[in-house]
Amino acid sequence: MKPIMPPTPPDWAQRAGHFGTPDFVSNPHPKLDETVQIALRLPIDAPVSQIILRTIPNGEQQFTAMQPGEARGIWREWTAPLLVNEPRVSYRFGLCAEDQVWWLNALGVGQAIPFELFDFKLLADLPEIPWLERTVFYQVFPDRFYNGDPANDPTGDADPYRGFRRLTLPWGQEPPVETGVWPFYGGDLPGIRQKMDYLEELGVNALYLNPIFTGWTNHRYDVIDYEHVDPTLGGDQALVDLASSLREQGMRYVLDIVPNHCGAGHPWFQSAQKDANCPEKEYFFFDKAHKSHASWMGIGTLPKLNYSSAMLRELIYAGKDSVFRRWLREPFLADGWRVDVANMLGRHNQQQLNAEVVRGIRAAVKQTRPDAYIFGENFFDATTQLQGDGWDGVMNYAGFCDPLLHWLRPFRADAIGWKNDLVAGKRWETATMVQSWLENLAAIPWAIALTQFNVLDSHDTARVLTSLEGDKDLLRLAAIVQFTFPGVPCVYYGDELGLMNEPGFGSRNCMPWDRGKWDMELFGFYQKLIALRKSSNALIKGAFQVLDYGPDTLVYQRFLGEESLIVTANRGKDPLECVTVDLPSQQPSHEYRLRGVFTGLEAQAQHGKLRCAVLPRGGEIWMAVL
Repeated sequence: MKPIMPPTPPDWAQRAGHFGTPDFVSNPHPKLDETVQIALRLPIDAPVSQIILRTIPNGEQQFTAMQPGEARGIWREWTAPLLVNEPRVSYRFGLCAEDQVWWLNALGVGQAIPFELFDFKLLADLPEIPWLERTVFYQVFPDRFYNGDPANDPTGDADPYRGFRRLTLPWGQEPPVETGVWPFYGGDLPGIRQKMDYLEELGVNALYLNPIFTGWTNHRYDVIDYEHVDPTLGGDQALVDLASSLREQGMRYVLDIVPNHCGAGHPWFQSAQKDANCPEKEYFFFDKAHKSHASWMGIGTLPKLNYSSAMLRELIYAGKDSVFRRWLREPFLADGWRVDVANMLGRHNQQQLNAEVVRGIRAAVKQTRPDAYIFGENFFDATTQLQGDGWDGVMNYAGFCDPLLHWLRPFRADAIGWKNDLVAGKRWETATMVQSWLENLAAIPWAIALTQFNVLDSHDTARVLTSLEGDKDLLRLAAIVQFTFPGVPCVYYGDELGLMNEPGFGSRNCMPWDRGKWDMELFGFYQKLIALRKSSNALIKGAFQVLDYGPDTLVYQRFLGEESLIVTANRGKDPLECVTVDLPSQQPSHEYRLRGVFTGLEAQAQHGKLRCAVLPRGGEIWMAVL
């Protein structure tokens, strides 16, 4: 059976433009019951008799005729008022031409009446996070960054719940292969504080810290005390000192929390395991005989928490002194949370409380600090949790990172958790990557798209340079796309130096502090990229528009007001001497030169088109020459 292909929209309809930016929405952050002006840009020669703004207040559709404005070059702007009388308002456009209506939503233009999933969306009374706009995060795995105080290193003490010994090894020494030893390297919060000059030199201005609460492992996702910083990291005072130093340097930090499960050594679980009648029993999932319990991924030392317990909710997020609240206050003043395995939280067989728990956590965090940033770990489709009543963002694997890596290197089934040797070898087509990106962006409000946590790798994945088989050209390409994609970029510690996975460490290497072994060219590249991301309004909140793509190439634009940046990406080995693309946001009379940020090459924009070189296995950001 042949695939069903919908009719191709006419050129003028494909060029219709609307984005959630201030260029098209008078106030992208409206208050409830505020009326905003919605604008649509259309070629002046478009054969339309009417354009309608379709909304669905209180569940019933409503049509508002849009009014044409004066022509500006080849464009005419149509406008209509939109009353934001619900927490989330969705809308689309109907382009009435001759005997056909073409519908424009966040995914594009088509003939079929679209479903609301991909409508444009506005959120009322969404708490803004102003500091996030010009932020570049740097993820630190504390044990592997720098040993600032050897006096707090683990020195052979035994874990009473697993039996292994905790040993601190010389920095960078390959971990032992024998069983029964859990390796530490002494990295701690004083070490991060002592290396703040490095962070400042790189240019990052916010830290994402992997778990720092007391646990028995070096990763501390087996938390045994939510109330205190692990003594092997320096304890509570070390965090107070670090937070103070960060504030002095104008930097922020977010903490990593594990509310889905705790460690078997947590006093709650110890009590519940010993006494089937104790109050803490309701915090967990025990069988009727009280002999077994539910745990994260079947790992018995990570018992899963039961959010049907009102008391557990009070302790974790609802109470005035709950875990989620207290670390946002003095003296710690954390700026937000990364929530571990956020997609699993509150879920266990017939008990499906995820949405309720997520909303509760959000309410508690925003009541305590309206500008706190809260993002979840989710490797899969997270769009239902990104509608204004859940997370501010997620670690954007599915919506950004995975499609990009599937495009850059051969697809591997294990990359999506599928242990199968049959699916491997081919890279994604450019169109497949673009479709995946656009569908994810269309499914969430634009204000939420701008607060996604965009990563290329993390402590849970292979390092990006390892994924790209050591190809630094492709790494630079990936980083350019990461820093110019809607959302907030995060650099995993050491990626800026060219770190790859190491035997025994995987991606959790010890940070190398011998400057003589650094890739200074790559370091300088990241410095320039970070500085650009922090300074460009177009990259912070401008529209994202794909202009052109080919088998190995992609060209897209970020624009806001008069500022426009063009990004070219080429995964192929062959250069394209020149590519010509339409610039739909530009007037044809507007002629100007552009220069590549990294190559210094020049290009010309005239008659509404851009001509520029596309170098092999690399990317470039083109900016107007003033």
